[in-house]
This record gives sequence, C-alpha cells and structure tokens, in this order.
Amino acid sequence: MMKGEKIILSVVLLCMASTTVAAMSVGSAPGVYDLGTVKAGTKLAFKYYLMTNSRSDLLVSLGYAYPHRTIYSRNHSGSYTFIPSEASEESVESWVSFPRNPLLVSPAYSKIVHLEGGGVIKANAEVDVIMDIPDDAEPGYHTGSISLSPRLPRGVRGTGITTIAVTRPIFVFRVDGDVIRRGEIQSILADREGNQKARITTLFKNTGTVSMSVTLTSLKLYDNVGNFVVELNGGQKTVKPGEITDIPVYWTGRDMKPGTYRAEVRVTFIDGFSTFEDTIIIPEKITIIKKIPKKKEGLLEGLDACGNVQMIISILVIIILVLYLIFPADSRYRNIILMTVAALIVISTLYFVLTCLGGLSWLSILLILIIAALIVYLLK
Repeated sequence: MMKGEKIILSVVLLCMASTTVAAMSVGSAPGVYDLGTVKAGTKLAFKYYLMTNSRSDLLVSLGYAYPHRTIYSRNHSGSYTFIPSEASEESVESWVSFPRNPLLVSPAYSKIVHLEGGGVIKANAEVDVIMDIPDDAEPGYHTGSISLSPRLPRGVRGTGITTIAVTRPIFVFRVDGDVIRRGEIQSILADREGNQKARITTLFKNTGTVSMSVTLTSLKLYDNVGNFVVELNGGQKTVKPGEITDIPVYWTGRDMKPGTYRAEVRVTFIDGFSTFEDTIIIPEKITIIKKIPKKKEGLLEGLDACGNVQMIISILVIIILVLYLIFPADSRYRNIILMTVAALIVISTLYFVLTCLGGLSWLSILLILIIAALIVYLLK
C-alpha cells in the first residue's frame, strides 16, 4: 500500500471512530387509555405521561394519528375494553386538542406517577389532552391515537448520528347508544373508458347506525355461457350511516372485451359481509367524461349577447363625452373622433336591433333614424 493510500485510510478510520450513534427513546404511559362509557356532547380531559432516556432536552410536537387497523381484529377485554362488532369507525380527529403543544421533555424533570392499573413510572413530562365529543357523535366504541414527533431544540448540538424511537399512545371510549353494523350492495354498474379498460362500480349502502370501512374483496365475472372470465378486487372506503358509496374496480388488458357478463361481488367489513349478483353490460362505445371549464369571472359575467351590446353602447357614449371635452373646440381631431365613435355606435345599434329586437320593425327603423339624426347634428 502506498504512503498516500495509508494516509487516506487512516483519516477514514479516524472519522469512523469519532462518529457516535446515539439511540434515544420516548415512551408513553399508559399505552392504552380507556376512558370508559361517555355521552354525546361530553367534554373530557385526561393525561399521558412521557418518559425518555435522553440526556438532552427534547421538544415533542403532538398531533392526532389514526390507530392501527389491528385493534379491530379481535375483542379486547383485559386492561381496556374494545369490541369491534360494537365499534364506530368515524374519525375523532377534530375532537382532539392539546392545550400545551409542543411539549418540552426534559431529563431534569422527573416525577413518580402511580398509574390506575397499579404500575409505577418515572415521568419526564405530562401530556394534557382535551376530548370534545359532539352532540351527534355516533354510538359505540371509538379509538384514536396520538403522534409524538420529538426533536432536539435549537441550540442543542450532538455528535454523530441520533436515532429516536417513539411509542404511540392509544385511547378508547364508548359513546352511549345502540350500535347496528349493517350494509348491503345496491347495484353494479359498468362502463368502458378505453380500448382495453372498463370501469365496474359497486354501490354499497350503510344501513346501520355507525360509520364502517368497507372493502370490495372479490368481483368475479362470467361470460354468457357461465365460463369464468376474471376476478377483480377494489379498495377500501368509509361510509357513514344511511349513505351510499361507490367502490370502483378497473378491468384492463387485452382480455377485456365488451359484452354481457354475470357479476358476483362481495364487500366485507370488520364483522360481516354483503354479496350481490347481477348482469352487467360493458358497451362497445367508449365513454370519456369531459370536465366543463368554469367561466372566468369578469365585467360581462352573466350577461347575454344583448346585454353585452347595451354595455358597449354605454361605454362608447362615455368615451364620446370624455374625448369631446378633452380636445379644444377648434381642434380638427374633434370631428374625426366623433365620426369614428359615431360609426361604432351605428354598428352596435344595428346589431342590437337585428339580434335583440328580432328584426327591423317600424320601431327599430325609427330608433335608427333618431340616432343617425343626432349624429349628423353633432357633426355640423
């Protein structure tokens, strides 16, 4: 190895040795906060406690986060109670607020806290949460989560690479009332959007009392003699009570051909499903939905052709008066301006008569003669 290569290698190893990896963590307690059963229109206040192993102060920004879907996978009846078959999936994001945000988490602050479940922790900060439940809140179990975004405050510098592990607290509660989770497929619609593309839309109605997340898990198509053609699946949508949502799927590729098919569709939710069977027709004609551009707002917005002409005549009359007053009485430009504007007025008047009055009636002719006489008189 050459001397120069040794020097470079030594510098690299020295840099690697001087680089430290600092691993920090921010935890919360309790992990799941059970607020119990409440009534709609209630305001709640509760606390979380944060712990950290950091030797430096951390600034933690608080926010709402949607809980992981696994909470709906089974009944929970241990340290907290949550029954998915009696749950509403409406968002509670707008119900949550934080009186103190962001929050300083400092190792210099330490407090011994005895939790309701019997645990004891050493907290480095307290998170205040306000839950304002609206009067029209859906009945049943609800859940939400709080996101913690820690960072080093400005002016605090570390050496090397810093990683911060964060645990996200969850809260659950039940709004008093009867829960019905039910829904049904209303119909299946089909349309063609390209040479090798068809859109098949399933209409699903929530016939229960709580919001539900529904997923189109299977859409099978059979030809007119019963042969299986294709199986498709769609995305997930949340539908409120009494509402109908559309769940589209796209059939693309060379196998997509217009014709008549028998469709079997299955839509599932966390504690049930709905099936439907119908005949659909994918047409030969390609349907392209064009968006109608919005009209630009302006001075003539909302006026028809006749209204525009009337406004033009008014503007020209104002121009005549202004120009006539600007130039002196002995100016040769006065007559030129008057003749030009007068010609425009005659043209505008004729257009108005023929377009807005429906033709040259004797009143229209009389109007033109009066205007022409006035113009001649002004030009003398």
